[in-house]
Amino acid sequence: MADAGTLAPRLEAIVGAARVTSTGVARWTIDGLVPKLVVRPADAEQVGAILRVCGEAGAAVVPWGSGTAIDVGNIPKAADVVLLTDRLSRVVDHDHSNLTVTVQAGITLDGLSKVLAAHHQFLPLEPPRADVATAGGTAAVNLSGPRRMLYGGVRDLVIGLRAVQADGAAIKWGGKTVKNVAGYDMCKLFVGSMGTLGILTELTFKVFPVPEASRTLAIWGADVTVIGALAAKVLASPLLPAAVTVVNTAAALGTPVSRHTAGLMVRVEGLEAAVARHEHDIYNWAAAVGADVQTLTGDGETSAWRAIRDFGWDGSAAAIRLSTPPARVPLVLERLQIALPAGSGLMSHVGSGVTWVRLDASTVSSDILSSLKVLAGHHQGHLLQARLPRALKVDGDVWYPIPQALDLMRGLKQAFDPHYTLSPGRFVAGL
Repeated sequence: MADAGTLAPRLEAIVGAARVTSTGVARWTIDGLVPKLVVRPADAEQVGAILRVCGEAGAAVVPWGSGTAIDVGNIPKAADVVLLTDRLSRVVDHDHSNLTVTVQAGITLDGLSKVLAAHHQFLPLEPPRADVATAGGTAAVNLSGPRRMLYGGVRDLVIGLRAVQADGAAIKWGGKTVKNVAGYDMCKLFVGSMGTLGILTELTFKVFPVPEASRTLAIWGADVTVIGALAAKVLASPLLPAAVTVVNTAAALGTPVSRHTAGLMVRVEGLEAAVARHEHDIYNWAAAVGADVQTLTGDGETSAWRAIRDFGWDGSAAAIRLSTPPARVPLVLERLQIALPAGSGLMSHVGSGVTWVRLDASTVSSDILSSLKVLAGHHQGHLLQARLPRALKVDGDVWYPIPQALDLMRGLKQAFDPHYTLSPGRFVAGL
């Protein structure tokens, strides 16, 4: 890229001198790469102007929301300029009668939830550190949370978006209507693209009414095998819980309701009569296998799910996501219990087939990662080494296996960002 001293004045002319900095930039380090400049645009027009200037200077730009998932992905090939989205934080439109909300990408999910709560509505996205995670960052990384099995994931809930391409051109797809079926659903292309196709500036979400009743049944059993079998029974029944999550003993110790055994957390939401039916049936099934059950409500329920939501995002832990067909989860859990080092945390959102492994970053090794890849392949799954020490990232791609559609993905990258200006190398196979 051009010298930072040459680029900085051009960026200052766009956003003002106070919104461009070259000092103290180490706090925005990405996988060991320290940016030369940090810039804070106020709107999509400024984002476009910044990208045009950076493109001319050959400077790589990495968008940054709150940074909660900035270490997810491959090591970028370059990170010259970090573009902060914190000034793009408005609620643009809330059509509460039609259950949609349009927000700028830099708004935090916590800030959005307070706006929605005033109309007794909510957005069921629960990525790690959701209290500070931004809407744009959550969409870019595609982390959904425990309630995905009932409400859908990020790709299901984003129904419209605006973004700025690498050449500074603004684009818009989707809209504020849930039943929007004209043409290709290009929103899904940007969700999970890790900021490599464009910088998200605005998103429209589908939202839901706050349920009349909510309770969580925490079921504690001897081991993951017993708990996994009970989870399978719940999922095979006519019941429709919002979340069904298995935790091994190590993971359970991180929850405020731990009984120092493996656990099954079943979240039930809806009409009171339906919630009571879930509670009645699950209590009976748990009693039949000698498991202990406690009912969580209010702050206790909130705290328990916050701990589950943030699993693997604490301290220096390494976090690995294994996605398999839901029917394969019980066998995957059995194999993981054998394959993982003692003390490793294990948590599985059984209904959506997403299993998280938390490893001590000081003991995680390439041999362990290789065994997890073999397990994923054997069970028709995919692996994302979501949080990993840089030394292990250098050895290869954090995604496994490399998708069969890689050539198509390369073509899309070439079409949207031919000069690799946006987060170069951060996505799968160095895209």
